[in-house]
Amino acid sequence: MPWHGNWKKLDNLLFPTIPFNPVNKLITLCLAAATLTACSKKEEPQPVASTPAPIQAATVNTAFDAYATGSSPATTQSISLLATKPTYQVFSDRLEVKLEAFNTNNFVQDRVLFTIPVSQQKVGLAGTYTLASQPDAGLGEVLVKYTRSSNSTSAFDNVYGTNSARLEGNFIITGYDASRRIISGSYTVKMLNVKGPFSFVDTRSSGDPRRDGDLRLSGTFQEVPLQ
Repeated sequence: MPWHGNWKKLDNLLFPTIPFNPVNKLITLCLAAATLTACSKKEEPQPVASTPAPIQAATVNTAFDAYATGSSPATTQSISLLATKPTYQVFSDRLEVKLEAFNTNNFVQDRVLFTIPVSQQKVGLAGTYTLASQPDAGLGEVLVKYTRSSNSTSAFDNVYGTNSARLEGNFIITGYDASRRIISGSYTVKMLNVKGPFSFVDTRSSGDPRRDGDLRLSGTFQEVPLQ
C-alpha cells in the first residue's frame, strides 16, 4: 500500500482534476518526458555545400607545315604545351580568352589570345565563332593573336594573327557558367603562307632563316576563370 499512496500523492500534484489511474498516468508521464527531451534537443547545423574550384586547364598545340623548296623537302614540326594559368577578361567592348604556356625558366613561351567584340557575342556566349581573317577581318567574329616568344633581347618574337594572315578554323565556347564565372571550349586555327614559328630573326641581321608554310594551332580550355 505505500507505493499506492506515493503514486496518489504525485497524481494529485500533477493531475488534480483527473481520477487516479496509475497505468494511464504513468504512460502520460513518459510521453511528457519524451516530448520535453525532444524539444530540448538543438537542431544539428546542416553542412553548407562549397563551390568547387575551377579546373583551369588548357592546351596549346602548335604545328608548322613547311612548304617544299628546290633545296628542301616539305617538313612538319610540332609541339604540345599546357597553358597552366588560362584566364578570360570581360571589358565594356569585348571578351578576351588568354592561354599562356610557360617554359622551364617560367617565361611565357606561347600565348594565344582570342578577342570577341561585344557586337559578335552570342546570347549566353556559347556557340561556334568564325575567325576574323585577311583580306577582310571585319567578316569574322573572333580576332586571333598568336605569339611565340624568343625570350631573347637579340631576337624578335614571332607574332601572327588576324591582322597579318589569312586564317581558317573556328573558336568554340562549349560552356559558360555565369554564377561561377568560368568558360570552357576549344579552338582550331590554320594560318596560311606564313613564316615558321620555331626559328627567330636576329635583331642584328637582315636575313630571315624562317621557312614559308602553314601554321596550325589547336587546343582546349576547361573551366577558365575570370581574371
